[in-house]
Amino acid sequence: MKITPIRLRRLNAGIETGEAINKLDISKSTFYKIEQGHLKPSRDLILKMSRLYDCSTDEIFKALKI
Repeated sequence: MKITPIRLRRLNAGIETGEAINKLDISKSTFYKIEQGHLKPSRDLILKMSRLYDCSTDEIFKALKI
């Protein structure tokens, strides 16, 4: 699996895949599609991600190239 900016942000936050899936309350499929850049998350999910990964929503937008 390639290292995308959003995946790197998660890894730098020290969060495992399963933990992120549970805390973001999304399916594995959705999670992997977001990390690989095939799916753009909703505004609410971006907010959850920024809280979980301890960064700003702007950093999430940048990592997702939105």
